[in-house]
Amino acid sequence: MKLISMVLFMAFNTYALEITEESLLAQAKNNSPSLDEIESKMLKAQADYAQVMDSLGTSVYTGYNHTSTQERAVNPFFPIYSPINQYKAGIVKPTKYGLKAEAAVSVDQRSGSSEQQVFEDIHTTIYGLTLSMDLWKDLFGKVTRKKIENAKVAYKSAQLQKEVEQKTYSVAVRRIYWALVANNEKKKISEALLKASIAQTNDAKKRLKANISDAGEVARYEAQVAQRKGSLLLLRYEKEALLKQLKDLVPSLNGKKITLGGYNLDETLGEVLSCAALIQTKKEAPMEFTKYDEVANLLKEVQRNQTAIDSTYDDIDISLSTTFKQTGLGSDQEGSDRFEGSFQKSLDDISDNDRSGFEAALLVTVPLGKKASNTEDVIKTYNKKRLAAQIENTQNNISTTHQQISESIKILGDVIGVQKVNSQQLKIRVADMRKKYNQARIQVNDLIQDQDALFSSDLSIVDTKLNVLSTLLDYFAVFTETPCSFNRI
Repeated sequence: MKLISMVLFMAFNTYALEITEESLLAQAKNNSPSLDEIESKMLKAQADYAQVMDSLGTSVYTGYNHTSTQERAVNPFFPIYSPINQYKAGIVKPTKYGLKAEAAVSVDQRSGSSEQQVFEDIHTTIYGLTLSMDLWKDLFGKVTRKKIENAKVAYKSAQLQKEVEQKTYSVAVRRIYWALVANNEKKKISEALLKASIAQTNDAKKRLKANISDAGEVARYEAQVAQRKGSLLLLRYEKEALLKQLKDLVPSLNGKKITLGGYNLDETLGEVLSCAALIQTKKEAPMEFTKYDEVANLLKEVQRNQTAIDSTYDDIDISLSTTFKQTGLGSDQEGSDRFEGSFQKSLDDISDNDRSGFEAALLVTVPLGKKASNTEDVIKTYNKKRLAAQIENTQNNISTTHQQISESIKILGDVIGVQKVNSQQLKIRVADMRKKYNQARIQVNDLIQDQDALFSSDLSIVDTKLNVLSTLLDYFAVFTETPCSFNRI
């Protein structure tokens, strides 16, 4: 019963899936950790930008504090206040210009007594407006604005990088698909030749029985059969390796037996060569076909902003804080020894009397020693080299990809033409050698040598076609917007 359950489980989870290039890409885009990782990089940049902007958002705060005590006064004439209730609420608004404004109201409510006086529900209400600004490092928000701009540019860059990396991922999937097609084409050639080799071996065995040939001839044909079977086994191994790569890229294919749907390699090759012809008309790298130049420009902007930010790391910091406030006290004397108040009385005191006040504070922070200076040097060098390398790699990728790949495709196209001529001539020669062999004019080794040469030539044509496809796909990984049919997917 357990064995039956395992068989049913395997049958349910393993089934054949026929794929075409279009259906494979659709499957890849629906469920792929690689695409999720690409998306996460963009979301990280988006979150970083949002956090920078959130830090400049308006915020509201409230607070409450309660104190009660049974302590005894050191001096009996000093009152002990209990309970004390303190309330505070405010609104804070930072700006990108190094200025922060805060409006707040606080209420202190307390009761207490001494030996001579009683205080009941005394209220102190304070309205305050505080303005704080940086007078040196972030004067007029020179650092804050650079950080905002950097986060914004980094987000734009991440959006472009997402599009580019998604294309790169699609190219990687397509490359494996066409490698599977090439593997299948070579398998067809190998199977046909194996079938012919087996027929030749059987014919040689009949000739041996008729004493027309010898055992060495049969052995040579059997060796050829073994060689063909070995080639097929290697192709099976190659296919399994390719399928593993594909399933690593598209995990949703795990547990499925992959089979190839319909395709037309020669027709596709025609599209590729047509696309290559379009590319070769562009003497300079066609920037309209790529987004890498935009990425490079954004990286340059990031570099400029980052240099300005890093240069302030070891600066002194001077900040000024000023507070304007109105204070109202709700405490009316009731008799000789009793004072009573209320919240309304404290408000009335503010409106009826000038209780204004002003506070100012200046804070100067000066880094001491060389540690901060050394850290700044390390940070500046790191960011300079990191961004310079990214910019240079991006720019080099654009120029070298266009110059080298377009020429490579042309060369490979010429190679295919030469290889086809080679195979055609070898087919003529093999047919001729077959006649001579049947007439006992040549040895079996001569015939098999030419058959192997034809076999190798046919396989080389398939490999070269795959190289042409892969080379153009490498081009699409950089020039993602190339307007040709092979780049339609």
